[in-house]
Formats: sequence, C-alpha cells, structure tokens
Amino acid sequence: MINLNKSVRTASFMVTAAFLSKILGMLRDILVANTYGTSPEAVAFSSASRIPMYFFDIGLAAAVSSVFIPVFNEFLEKEDRQKALEFSNTFLNIVLLFSGIVTVLSFFGAYPIVRIIAGGLPRETFNLAVELAKIMFPIIIFAGMAFTFVGILQSYDEFNVPAAISLASNIIVILYLVFLNNRFGIYGLAFAMVAGWAAQAIIQIPSLFKKGYKYRPVLNLQNPGIKKAGLLFLPFLVSTWVQPVNAMVNIHLASWLNDGKAVVALDYANRVYIIVVGVFTYALSNLIFPSLSRTRASENNQQFEAIMKSSLRVVLYFITPLMAGFIVLREPIIRLIYERGAFDRYSTGLTATALLFYSVGMLGFAVQEIMNKAYFARQDARTPMKVSIGGIILNFVLSVVLSRYMGLSGIALAASITAIAMAVTFVSFMRKVCKGIVNRKLLGDSVKILIASILTGIIVNLLHTYFTQTFETSTIITKLIEVALPGSAGIVIYLTLTLIMGLEEAKLPLRFFKKDAR
Repeated sequence: MINLNKSVRTASFMVTAAFLSKILGMLRDILVANTYGTSPEAVAFSSASRIPMYFFDIGLAAAVSSVFIPVFNEFLEKEDRQKALEFSNTFLNIVLLFSGIVTVLSFFGAYPIVRIIAGGLPRETFNLAVELAKIMFPIIIFAGMAFTFVGILQSYDEFNVPAAISLASNIIVILYLVFLNNRFGIYGLAFAMVAGWAAQAIIQIPSLFKKGYKYRPVLNLQNPGIKKAGLLFLPFLVSTWVQPVNAMVNIHLASWLNDGKAVVALDYANRVYIIVVGVFTYALSNLIFPSLSRTRASENNQQFEAIMKSSLRVVLYFITPLMAGFIVLREPIIRLIYERGAFDRYSTGLTATALLFYSVGMLGFAVQEIMNKAYFARQDARTPMKVSIGGIILNFVLSVVLSRYMGLSGIALAASITAIAMAVTFVSFMRKVCKGIVNRKLLGDSVKILIASILTGIIVNLLHTYFTQTFETSTIITKLIEVALPGSAGIVIYLTLTLIMGLEEAKLPLRFFKKDAR
C-alpha cells in the first residue's frame, strides 16, 4: 500500500512549488492582459505562442514524457546505471537533433503553418502572428531539453526542481513586461518567452550533476533502450495527440469568432483552469508515474492496483468540489484576475463563458491524465492510441457542430465532453487488467463526494449572490473578497460535510497539519 503520509507531504511540496509557478504565470498573464487586453496584438501573440508547443506535443512530448521514463526506470530497476546513462544521452541527442530540424523547417514554413492553425484572423493580425511565430519556434528545442531533464530527475526521485522550473521562466517574462515592454513591445515579449524556456532547461543542470548524470555527445542507436523506445514511440506518440490536435482545432475555429478575440478568451480561460486542475493533477501524476513504472518493471501488480485506487480517490475528492466552485464563481474569478487596463467588461464576459464550459470537464481531464500515466507505465501503447484517436474525432465533430450554434461556448463544451468520454473509456479498459480499481466503496464514496460538492456549490452561490447585492465590486479589495469569502466558506463546508460522511480523504489535510505541529 501507499505510504499516505509520505505521499501527501511529497505531493504537497510539489503542489506548492507548482502553485507558486502558476501564480507567477498568472501574474504574467495579468500583465499581458492589462497591457494588450483582447487587442489584435494579444490575439496574434496568443495564437503564435501556442504553435511551438503544439508542434512539440505532437512530435516529441510522447517520447519524452511517456517513453523515456519507463525505459530509463527499467535500467535503474536492474541496477544497470551505465546503460541507463548511455540511453539517456543518446535519447537527449536524438531529441535535440529532431527538434532542431523541426525548428528550422517551421521557421521557413511559418506562413502556411499559421494559415492552417489560425486562418480566420484578420489580415494584419495574421501577419503579426507569422512574425511572432518565427521568433518563438526555438522553444521546441528548449522544451525537448527541459522535459528530458525532468524525466531523468524524476526517475531518481527528485521532484522538487522539476516542479519549480517554470518559476524561472515566468520571472523572466514578468521582468520583461515590467521593465522592457514599453521599449520593445510585443516582439520583445516573444523573445522573452524563448529565454524563459531556455531557463527551464538550464536551471536543472546542477541537479543532474548531483545525481551523477554526465552528458556525452553519443548517438548509439544500438542501445537496447533506444530500440525499445523506438518500438513504443509511434503508438505513444499518437496517444498523446489528443490535447494538441484538439487545441489546434479549437484555435482554428475560434479565429473565425468575435474578430479573433475568442482565441484570447479561450486562452485566458484555459490558463485559469489549468492553474487549479493542472497543478494538482500534474503533481499527482508526476509523483506516481515513476512508482508505477517500477512496480510494473518488478511485476508487482498488487502495488500497481493500490496506487491507482488511491490516486483515483484523491482526484475525485479534490477535483469535484473545485469544479463546482469554478462553475459558480467563474465571473468573479475572471474579474479579479484580469479585468483592468485594456481588459474590459466585454473581455471578462467572453472569458468567463469559456471558463464555465471548460469547468464542466474538469474531473474528466484529471482522471484522463492519471489513467494516461498508468497506461504509459504499463508500456501499453495500443489502448491510449485507440482512445486518443476516438477523442480527436469526437472533439472535431462536436467542436464544428457546437461552435456553429453556440459560438465560443460550443468549443469549450466540446472539449469538456471529450475529456469526460475519454476518462470513462480509459477507466473501463483499465478495469480489464486491474479489476479492483473501481469497486462498490469507490462508487459509494463518489456519490458522497458529488452530494457534498453540490451542497457546497449551492451555499457558495447563495453567499456570492448576497455579496454582489450588498457591495459594489469595483475595487481590487472587493473583487478579492467576492472570491475569497465564498471560496473559503466553501472549503470549510466541503471538508465538514465529507468528514461527517466518513470519507478517508477528508482526514488527509488534518493528518498532514497534525504531523507538522508535532
């Protein structure tokens, strides 16, 4: 069984570090929104800045995040450190070579690439997006380096540095926005983004040396790990396409709506969404992934099943009330974070609408991420590939149909429906190999969690309604109180209800604080 206390403490540090990184990322977005709002420059930057990561996710993310860690952990489990080191060096050099080629080709093909992804933008906005994309394509190289370094460190049970690397990149962009943006404008912001990604890779190098990693410019394609990774790569690659491909479909459709402003609204809403569900889910999935890989390598199926059950329960307990809170407080959240400067009330309404429909799929997104890691750890490439292909097709059809009738709301709703459908499918398939991950106790506790979340959401909504009818929300203080008071009350109410219902997860925060007090 999992050592809950140790897991909670480790995950808590990761969540804290990641949360601080996301807070800085949110500050960065606030500064961008304050300066550019939903103007053509903001639309161009939002469109262009996402393209390099789409390319990375489609071409390399599967190899780095899903193939590298299981194979590298197999070498460590067998105590073959020399082969592990040779494998990691060859793997890194392949990533650098491939990402370099993609970057060069993308630079010269920027115009048709932006045309495909954001072809609905007005002419001047489109041309600016092309120029900004050319500047930011080297992000692909630095992302490949950073993700590979993360895989190595996490395999050595070093989670702290990988959890905090985006602090550096966000600080670089924030400093640019505060001190240099007036001089260099949107083009300088694009260069700052590239510098931030380079920092994410560089900041991990000292920790790698401490773990005994030594870089060598080798390219041994006969290494058994490289051969195994090569066999796994294509199916895993397809299995991770769902997020970037769906995102590209969404941005293309959004570029035709609201004079392209829907692109920025979706982007801002997604960033708020990710700061909560992403921080928690990615921290948990990154924490359990190396352990799942090792239990699979040692054929400890009982331990694998135990980790999965605990992870699903924790996700259900924490994400369900967050989903209810975001649905209820969507507009005050957006108003608090973004509404100032060039970001006006219209921008708030547009972004809050996107956040509402994104929030519907929050739990599906979280479960999907956990299940993805489980299949990757089992080195099962076929199942995620099938589910991902189905998810891409479903999202495409729903996005086209719903956006026609619901506009921006339809695009966000399509993403949520797809996430829920994929999560249900993943769990159904996993039950065939881990029959105990979903049992009567989990189903019964899920009902309790849902009831507690609904009751909490109703009370939070009543508190929010009372507040808005009593006070004006024009100042930053009143905007903060409008979110903080109902939100804090919701946390207390939910914790109390779940403690009364006897849910074990409700005792985890209390257990953690009691241990700290001692």
